[in-house]
Order: sequence, then structure tokens, then C-alpha cells
Amino acid sequence: MTEKILFIHGTGVRTAAFERSLTLVSDKVRIYLPRYEVVGCNWGDAFGARLNAQGLSIPGYVNGGAAPAAIEAAAMARWTLLAEDPLLELRVTELPQPLGGSRGPAVWAMLVAAGAAEKPLEILKSWRLAELWPNFIAGLAADAAWSGTFQTLGGTVGQLSAPVSRAVVAAFIAWLRASGQPSMTGQQRDQLVAVLQPVLGGPGLGVSDWFLGKVTNFMAPRRGALSDMSGAPLGDILRYQARGETLRNFIGERVKQTGASVILAHSLGGVAAVDWLASDNRNLAALVTVGSQAPFFYEIDALASRPYGAGLPDFFPRRWLNFYDPRDFLSYAGQELFKGFAHDVKVDNGQPFPESHSAYWHNDAEVWSEIDRFLP
Repeated sequence: MTEKILFIHGTGVRTAAFERSLTLVSDKVRIYLPRYEVVGCNWGDAFGARLNAQGLSIPGYVNGGAAPAAIEAAAMARWTLLAEDPLLELRVTELPQPLGGSRGPAVWAMLVAAGAAEKPLEILKSWRLAELWPNFIAGLAADAAWSGTFQTLGGTVGQLSAPVSRAVVAAFIAWLRASGQPSMTGQQRDQLVAVLQPVLGGPGLGVSDWFLGKVTNFMAPRRGALSDMSGAPLGDILRYQARGETLRNFIGERVKQTGASVILAHSLGGVAAVDWLASDNRNLAALVTVGSQAPFFYEIDALASRPYGAGLPDFFPRRWLNFYDPRDFLSYAGQELFKGFAHDVKVDNGQPFPESHSAYWHNDAEVWSEIDRFLP
């Protein structure tokens, strides 16, 4: 009989994004854990937060702009900034106008046609993202801010191909984030840039060095966009703190319905899973948490099921694998707080925050191989 893994999604995820995450996780389980079958626990629409009054509580909500991002290292600086404004590098990079006028319109035509380009679609298909690509490119093609930026760009086609490829990939990652889809790892991001660059004019000529040498911290915070970025994830966390029993009961119902022996939970789903498991003897074989806040909640005495200092009950599963990425600011370590229960695994998804928080599912080498070794 096939064992079942109950997959519990994290903050900010709703049905369409959950279904795509479930498909991705199921694909990975078939590869790495063929002895298991994945079943879903989709709680976001029923128990997640929403702005019930369309943002009336948020001053200046409709006027939101780009929110700031922390820049921790030069290697991450560009992608941290591009995560907030994909066109930033194109706007600030100083390239002289070539004879005969701007080459921007020519590169723009290549970009518009990139939705059907073979190589990008081929690599995206292997990540189960190919079906999203044509619509994403069509959306860029219809965006006046994008088309207007290209009309007066300096530089040759070769010089523009690299920053344009980065802009497109950064916009795609932001689009995935906004729709609640799993993100890609830094390695996948760089692979997509590499296959996209020939489609957009060929090899680049050192433009990135100029940008990284100049840029430090461009952005001023505006509250509306910050709320858009963090509203659903933060709102889900706050709502769980106030109404968490409904989600915990739902997890119990799904375990009973599916007969799952393992829980695989992301982000807030991991908090709810820990709370549910700590409230009674559930007889589960193992718990796997990814990017979870459960250890932090416990340390600040905000974990619903256990006050700080109480530890976990003896009936809590002794097999608990907890993944965290130091660049994922919503992930926390648990083995020092929950000795004898949690085992931490530090991974590097190769992305700045917030992409680092949802890129675990594509991290085969560090995440899936470790889960394979861990599960009975």
C-alpha cells in the first residue's frame, strides 16, 4: 500500500497557485520518493486573510509604489533591486546612442516574439512553467511602461541583450510571486537568462559591471505596494494567530480523510502542522517543514499549542526535518529549541528574499535528496 504525504501550503497562497505547487511537489515526489503519494491540504481560500474592505485601513493604499529591499551582498544586489523594479537596470545604465538611432525598438520586437522561442520554452517545460510563459510575454508586450522604455535605449543589440534578459527574467519571477506560484532557484534564474539572451540579440558586453559598480539603494518606500507585497502572507499569519483553530481542525480532517502518515508543510503551514501535532497524539510517522516560522513563534511565546519553555509533548513525532535558507527571512531553525525532535537542514536557494521563501521546491540537490534520505 502506498504511503501518503499531506502537502500543506504556506502564506499568501490561493487555489490556482496551490494547484501548481501541488503539481510541482507531486512531480518531485514521483522522482525522489516513488514509494509515496502526495495529497493536498488547500486552506488559503477558506482560512486565509483578505482585505474585506478593499484596503480602507491602509493610508494611501491606491498610491502604492515600489517597496524597499535590503541589499546584503554585491552578488545579490542586482537581483534584489530587480525583484522590485525589473526595468531599473535598463533605465539607469548609461550606454551611448549608436549611429543610426536607438536599437531598443529592434530588441523590443525580439522580446515580443520571445513567447514562442524554442529554447526558453524547452527549459521552462522541464520546470513545469512553460504554459505560463506565452501569457507572461503577452502581458509585457501590452505594457506601455515596458514598450516606452525600449524606444530610446542606448547601446547596441549585443550590449542590450544581457540587461534585457535579466529584466524579463526578473519580471517573470515577480509575476510568479504575485500569483502565488513557487519561485525558481538562483541557478534556474541564471539558466533562464542564459537561454534567453541569444533570443534577445546575442552575448552581452560587460554592462552588468557598470550597473553593479553604480547601484546601491535606489528605492523609497511607499506603503501601498509594501502592503501588496506582504499583505496576504502577513495577513494569513495574523489571521492564524486569531482564528488558528479552524485551520488546525481542517488539517486533522484532511489527515483522517487521506490516511496520510507524513506531513510536508511550507511556511505558515508548518506552524499550523506543529500546533496540530502538539495538541494530541496524532500517530504520524514524520513531519517535514520548509521555510517555517514555528521555531520563532515558540521562542517569542506566540506558538498557540505550547508556551515557551514547555517544550514538545512526548507524543510529538520524533522525526521532524526542518529546512531553512539564511536568505529566507521567514525561515527559522528549530533543533536547539526542540532538542530530540527537530533536525535542521540549512540550504541555499540562490535567491534574495522574497524569492528565497518559495524556491525550495526546485532545490533538488539540497531539499529533495535530503527528504528522500530522511523519510522511512
